[in-house]
Amino acid sequence: MASTRQRVAARAIDLLVAFLMVLAAVSPVYAVVLLSDGSSSAATAWAAAPLVITGMAGPPLLRVGGIVRWGCTLGQRVAGIRVVREEDGTRAPGWRRSFRRYVLPRSASPVPLISDPWVYRKDDRLRQCLHDRRAGTVVVRAQAPPAPKETGGLAALGSPSPAGLPDHVHRWEARERKRRIALGSSLGVLGAAVLSAPFAAVLMTGPSAVSGPAFEVETFYDDATRFENRFGGRSETYERTAAEVLDDEEGCLAGATSEQARAVLRRTGCEGRIEIAFRTTDGVLVSSHVLKFHDRASAAGAQRLLRHTDLRFVPGGRVDPPGGALIGQVGTRDRYVVATTAVSARRPEAAAKAKNAFLLIHVPTLNVILWL
Repeated sequence: MASTRQRVAARAIDLLVAFLMVLAAVSPVYAVVLLSDGSSSAATAWAAAPLVITGMAGPPLLRVGGIVRWGCTLGQRVAGIRVVREEDGTRAPGWRRSFRRYVLPRSASPVPLISDPWVYRKDDRLRQCLHDRRAGTVVVRAQAPPAPKETGGLAALGSPSPAGLPDHVHRWEARERKRRIALGSSLGVLGAAVLSAPFAAVLMTGPSAVSGPAFEVETFYDDATRFENRFGGRSETYERTAAEVLDDEEGCLAGATSEQARAVLRRTGCEGRIEIAFRTTDGVLVSSHVLKFHDRASAAGAQRLLRHTDLRFVPGGRVDPPGGALIGQVGTRDRYVVATTAVSARRPEAAAKAKNAFLLIHVPTLNVILWL
């Protein structure tokens, strides 16, 4: 019969496998929720439902199906034990017995998943737990299959010293030991990798892994000084003319054009600001700010209260369009607020040129934050 050590080891490994399966199903759901900014909760629920069902149904199906197909779960295979029918002690249970064994109570204890490896000791005859007795199954040590017919078959098992039987058993045990070690090592490495991944990410990337992406100009805008943006069938060529990172509260407040705007930034907890300026080939001037906040709610609150003219025009001080067109907007993604303003001198189609220059800086910046 299977020992306590084998039963406990099998249970621990099966719980680890179930956890990994649920984690594999839940992780995409978490990603969908994070990236569904603005999506309806109903759409997110429909997208997540199949993954959640898979994660919940996967462990039971793997456990029951493994016993039907091989007579053991993954944990039982590594521990070297099998589940067999009570009447003959050799054949694996079918679907009906395996399912009954899974759903029936394991013991009278309130924590059967932990206590049942010890409950079996109360049965002196077959060492069965409550669910084994009701399903008609027994948990035994894995044994070599009967010897081939040329060595006497099942009859040879009763002979005192059959020639070739020890070799047959030893060969099977050696193969089985290697397979158990390989399977157990694979599950151990997979479990260690999954469980240690969050801690490794923090250690390797430092505080930025928790607080968000690096607060640098190149994180949010194109790295090149001169570049072309394309979006929605539009295109525009820009030249970066100024850029500065002010990664503290004082730097955040320094960009406000009024005391009212500074009060909003203080109240919502602005933690830093990037200011940057561009000039298009048509001469349109674009000023953009990225404001960093502690969390998404603070950023959303600041976005509702701020206007794009509440932040200084870069370079320069107050917004002073040279007799042409002005357009701007304040948007938010995650814990960041982006305020962009474009001004054009008096010229034909000044409004259209200013709008194009504004959109092709403001929208790509928000989309970059979405995927950070």
